[in-house]
Amino acid sequence: MVARKIQEQQQPQTHTRTRVRHVRNPITRGEKTIVALIAIVTFIILAVIVNNFASLYTMNQELYRLEQSISKQQQVNEGLTLQVIELSAPDRILHIASEQLGMSLDDNKVKVVQN
Repeated sequence: MVARKIQEQQQPQTHTRTRVRHVRNPITRGEKTIVALIAIVTFIILAVIVNNFASLYTMNQELYRLEQSISKQQQVNEGLTLQVIELSAPDRILHIASEQLGMSLDDNKVKVVQN
């Protein structure tokens, strides 16, 4: 028995088998494709949402600028309206007609027209 153990130890072991295990991937190619498509669609949707918010922000800025411009123009228009009222006063017209143009008012020649 001792001789047999020594003989077994001296003999090179040539019968070592290497087993190759094929480990299956738990995620299939189809599942990977579906996940990739979902990721791409999600990215596209997010890009569209961000683009819409950027456009909305730009439009709001333009709207604010236009409102400011309208407000300034309304102030100018109010000032001009007051100026027209002052310049078209009947007393002022009579004064300019008599003083600067040498005209006189003759009540007998004035005709009042009514609609």
